[in-house]
Amino acid sequence: MPRIDTTPLLTHKDLPGPLSMARLTHFGTLHSLDQTNAYSAEHADTLYGRAMIALKLIPFGTIACALTAAWVWLGGTFPRTVDVISSSHYRADSHGRKIRVFNRKTAPEHVIQVGNLRITTPMRTACDIALLTPGELNEHDACDVLCALFEEYQVSLAQCMQTLDDNHFWPNTQPARELFTSMKHFF
Repeated sequence: MPRIDTTPLLTHKDLPGPLSMARLTHFGTLHSLDQTNAYSAEHADTLYGRAMIALKLIPFGTIACALTAAWVWLGGTFPRTVDVISSSHYRADSHGRKIRVFNRKTAPEHVIQVGNLRITTPMRTACDIALLTPGELNEHDACDVLCALFEEYQVSLAQCMQTLDDNHFWPNTQPARELFTSMKHFF
């Protein structure tokens, strides 16, 4: 379990020299976000630790969603973007990652709190990932993430289809339905 008093994110300025980040990344102590930012491997090993990392990356007052939420729920490699639900627009990067904003209606039961991080539930996260366009995530990667969420958090295809039906005005609902339908033989 990571120590709560240690920072989950580091910049090259937090270390004694310019090569320290590269060396710590090589040893697996840190996971690099870009040339100057990294997060602690120790924090990335637990759900709560990943939530602490994501909290430092997302803008204040936003909700982690889509691929960022999937990373918090499942771990693995941090996504290329920081995905949030917000009505604001962010032009600046966050620790070397572009902030991708989704301005979707979010029911209160679709958001929970892990530590201090507001994040979409695993079911809503699965829906958000299915709603991504092929340019944002290829179908093979989407299926891998969705299957992992379904298995790890007992998310059902029926729940996801019902959420899409309840929010028919979201963009890309038809391709998302088709993706879920194509996955029925797995579950």
